[in-house]
Amino acid sequence: MEIIILSKEKVKPSKPTPPNLRNHKLCLFDQLMCEICISTIFFYKNNNPLSEINSASIIDNRLKNSLSKTLTLFYPLAGELSSEDSTFVNCNDNGVLYVDAHVKDNVRLDEFLQNPNLSQMINFLPQNASMSSKMNYVQTLETLVSIQVTRFHCGGVAIGGILFHKLLDGDTMSKFFNTWAKIARGDNDETTRFVFNAKAIESIKMKVSSENVPNPTRIEALTTFIWKHMILATRGAKGISSRPFIVAHVVNLRSRIVPKLPNAFGNLVFIANSEVIEMSHDDQVELPHLVGIVREMFESMNSENLKVLEGDDAFDCIVDMATQVGCLLPQLDTYKFSSWCNLGLYNVDFGWGKPILVAPFIDTISSLNKQQIILVENGRNDGIEAWILRNNEEMIELEKDEEFLAYASTNPSVQYDP
Repeated sequence: MEIIILSKEKVKPSKPTPPNLRNHKLCLFDQLMCEICISTIFFYKNNNPLSEINSASIIDNRLKNSLSKTLTLFYPLAGELSSEDSTFVNCNDNGVLYVDAHVKDNVRLDEFLQNPNLSQMINFLPQNASMSSKMNYVQTLETLVSIQVTRFHCGGVAIGGILFHKLLDGDTMSKFFNTWAKIARGDNDETTRFVFNAKAIESIKMKVSSENVPNPTRIEALTTFIWKHMILATRGAKGISSRPFIVAHVVNLRSRIVPKLPNAFGNLVFIANSEVIEMSHDDQVELPHLVGIVREMFESMNSENLKVLEGDDAFDCIVDMATQVGCLLPQLDTYKFSSWCNLGLYNVDFGWGKPILVAPFIDTISSLNKQQIILVENGRNDGIEAWILRNNEEMIELEKDEEFLAYASTNPSVQYDP
């Protein structure tokens, strides 16, 4: 089997790496790693002969554009080892080698995989000539990461990658390829803005109130209401495969600790979270029950409980708590809330008036921001906006939830006095 190289080029990050990130220090484990490469090949069959996968130009454009965006997040992979100090990567946006190739003589993917000749696998990797020689192929690599996309006559595709091991291990390699694939298929999470006016908020407060929480705050009521309908949206999107879940809320500690520190600089927040909650698909999601969980979550952030954050053991305590929660997160659906209300953001007046809109931009790519809801007052001070980042399937379910939309307006025009 012969593979024909059609073109070679460098794909660079879609955005320049900021000056403060230009020097990436290799950690101790990176430095101890041998100068070898991780190589992997992904084979994809053509599931739809009539699909655009048969178009070489569409494949290349989609893969190269998405790879460029991915390198902005994994910017050290587009750099070069420093010639002055090998413990540093010069993140100079040099780019990664991208090779476009195809299999000669109409060989089909299923034919190759029927009795795969393992010795030919190397042909699906970029710079394979250097790898098969007796030279140290690491020294001959043009870039720290190299990609080769090879198309079969049947429309099947092989994507091979060579990645310098000193920069990443198998776990990071998986994150790199999964991020690239997610951007390529356009399966990004979606941010949607919902506005609750003052009348709707008062109605929601009455709706969620219970014997244990007769007078919920605006934030408690909205958190409960949105949480309920996000649970329903998750069920609608995932069906019976929906998992146990928790709700979490970022809490400002300045007024909760003793003594209070209203003017403290820096990060004085903590994440309050519920216990793990399990519901079957048929269980009713009751607002009075949920608001009790939300109230309990906020009340746990009191001065007595927060004493664990004092003294020499505070760091170990925080690490232990974060480790416990972190181990559970991959197994849970998490609903993360943060309130920007009462922060005075609409008082930011530079001399030409107060802002008419404060928009909390949420990066849809960063893994730290996944599944997030930010509450912020609107410019007229008569309502609260919820900026919700969830996956597309859940947002589709939420946007057709009639009960939810009876109280929330989806991305309405910004009202202001001209």
